Amino acid sequence: MILGACGLVVTAAWYFVRPPGSADSIATAAAKTAANPAANARSDMTLPQLAQKVLGPTPLIGPRTIVPLKSALALEFEKAIQLKPFYDRYIANPEGADAETKYFAAVAIETCIGRARGSQGVTDADRERFQNRLKPNDPNNTQRVEAFNRVVAQCEGFAGTNITAAEAARLYAEAAAAGNPGAKIAVAANQFNEQARAATARGVEARRLTEDQLALVRDGLSSGDPFAIQRAGQLLTWNSTQLVDRNLGAAGDPFNPRDWGAAWSLASCDRGANCGADALRVLNGCAYQGACGYQTLEAYMQFNELAPNVYLAAQQNRATILDAIAQGRWDWLGIAAGSGRVVTTTTPATGTTTPTGTRGNPTGPPGTRRPGG
Repeated sequence: MILGACGLVVTAAWYFVRPPGSADSIATAAAKTAANPAANARSDMTLPQLAQKVLGPTPLIGPRTIVPLKSALALEFEKAIQLKPFYDRYIANPEGADAETKYFAAVAIETCIGRARGSQGVTDADRERFQNRLKPNDPNNTQRVEAFNRVVAQCEGFAGTNITAAEAARLYAEAAAAGNPGAKIAVAANQFNEQARAATARGVEARRLTEDQLALVRDGLSSGDPFAIQRAGQLLTWNSTQLVDRNLGAAGDPFNPRDWGAAWSLASCDRGANCGADALRVLNGCAYQGACGYQTLEAYMQFNELAPNVYLAAQQNRATILDAIAQGRWDWLGIAAGSGRVVTTTTPATGTTTPTGTRGNPTGPPGTRRPGG
């Protein structure tokens, strides 16, 4: 009973101090703080700061050593405001481009493909819709506008460029063949998506990865590359049913997408992904939800996205992912050899219409989300 009471107190405390998911509730909380400055000597504190002032830092696993990205180009990409230069770098010398140059050019195309088809980038209507989300007297409005401008700046320069999604797929394939780990998982995802669109069978088994696709995922992950980790997490947790009804980790716990989706993101941070205040997910949260003031992706997820029990499980699974990659324990991640799809496809009868998949890219303007992020 004592443990239960403590858990209730911690959960209640988190609920009342966590940064809310909308600009309305943030404005309300800020107004209360301003109305009672004596309650807090720093009335200009953001809600993330207030939450951490009350609860204090809550690392469930000790301080982590961040493994830096290995190449100068990867570091440049992670901190880039605009992605067009990475496509331009490839176009300037396509025959001499190495695997990494092709990979980042493909990511730029995939991220900005909507604008690459000839639109004029962010329109006045887009900006008006965003402005309508802002609330009068919201102290976060300035930060929200700055975050919005940073997000949409990613794809500036792509308007009118004559490229298609097929170009990105080709570049991923070439980069994968040359050994790029993130590209290998991108190829596996592209193959899976084509397979899903053409599938006649339905159900969990029909949406698992094939053995060849799993081999690509294992090969990409074995590098420890943060881009590969991000992409693998998206593919395994949300885009397929590979892990459904599977037991994961050393203890064989049932798969839960809420716990594992967050864990893959956090694991990529440990391997050197950009998880600071300028991470795209953090910027999107500020721009579109009003959840501003976070200095790291982990803090944003802990106080804005995840309930305490989910955050705890994600921390444990985060360690499992890194341990599994280091030790080659692919069974802990549900991707060991022999765990692929077992459905036998059949040729449709003459005159039968083959259904196509309905799952596509996440909704929202192009450029508001990078692949795997």
